[in-house]
Formats: sequence, C-alpha cells, structure tokens
Amino acid sequence: MSPIHRAPAALKLGASLAFLAALAALPARCSLWSLWAVPALCLLTRLAGLEFRGLLKRSALAAPFLLGVASLSLFQPHGWKTSLGLFAKALVSLFTLQILASTTPVSELLRTLRRAHVPELLCGAIGLLSRYSSLLVDEAQRMRRARAGRTLRGSRWHWWRVLGNSLGVLFVRTVSRAERVQLAMRSRGGA
Repeated sequence: MSPIHRAPAALKLGASLAFLAALAALPARCSLWSLWAVPALCLLTRLAGLEFRGLLKRSALAAPFLLGVASLSLFQPHGWKTSLGLFAKALVSLFTLQILASTTPVSELLRTLRRAHVPELLCGAIGLLSRYSSLLVDEAQRMRRARAGRTLRGSRWHWWRVLGNSLGVLFVRTVSRAERVQLAMRSRGGA
C-alpha cells in the first residue's frame, strides 16, 4: 500500500477539488496549459503503484463523450483552439478523478463527503452506484452475449438502433435487478 493510499481521504478529496477548481478557472485561451499537469499526474500514478494502462483504458472509454462535449465549442470564434483546450481540461480532470477513485475506498470517500455536509441524496446516489455497478456490468455482458447469438451483421444504422434499444433495456433490467437484490438483503437483515 502506497503513501497515497494511506493518506487521509479528506486530504485527497480536498487536493483533487482544489486542482479541479484551478483547472476550471483557466480561461479558454489558456486551456491547453492544463496539459502541464499530465507529468505530475503520471508521477502520482507511479507513486500510488497504479497500473497506468488501466487508467488509460478507462480514459479511452470516456474519450468519445469528452469529444462530443468539446465539439460543441467548434461553432464559436477560435473554435478549434477552444475545443482542443476544453478536451484537454476534461481529460486531465477525468484522469485526476480516476486517481482519486483508485486510491480512496468509496466508504471513506462517502464518509468524508458526509462530514463536508454534501447533500445526503448525492451521497446516497454515489453509494448506490458504487454498490450496484457490478450488476450493471454483469447485465450488460449477458445482454451482449444474447444479442450476439441472435443477430447477424447489418447496416451501421441498424447497429446504432439496436445499441440504443439495448441501453434502454439495460437500464430497466438493472434497476429491476438492483431492487430484487436490495429486497433480498433487507429480508436477511441487511442494509
């Protein structure tokens, strides 16, 4: 266990929030300066003993969403520079939050958020998301296997339509399954 893992959750959360606030305060014309933080984040990753490849894979999963948000600024004056800067700031912010989440247990993070008087509804949502995220992943894998066994290759439009329908069904099925798990836990005296 690294010194970063052993550091108090309040210190890690405070440092992360301060860094994110500083990133957000950067003016649009200076947004690319956020890339100067990448070597420091890589050093933190190394000191924490985290797998750099895993953090990059998770960042790559979020990259299409970040690109979508950044592309909205293309229609403004100096759109390319603003869009690239926004993408860089979002990517550095995401990387920072990944390091925080990888080095801090969710229970400690929630305890710290509650002590900071973060609304209980938000803390409860974060707790439920962390508790039931494995259900979401499991249900998505089951649906993907079932869809692969039933469908043949079609057009790209058909693929996007199937993906959209699958996401909706995944949400409904995961909520239903989470309710069943919670009911089973309550019937056995759990939380």
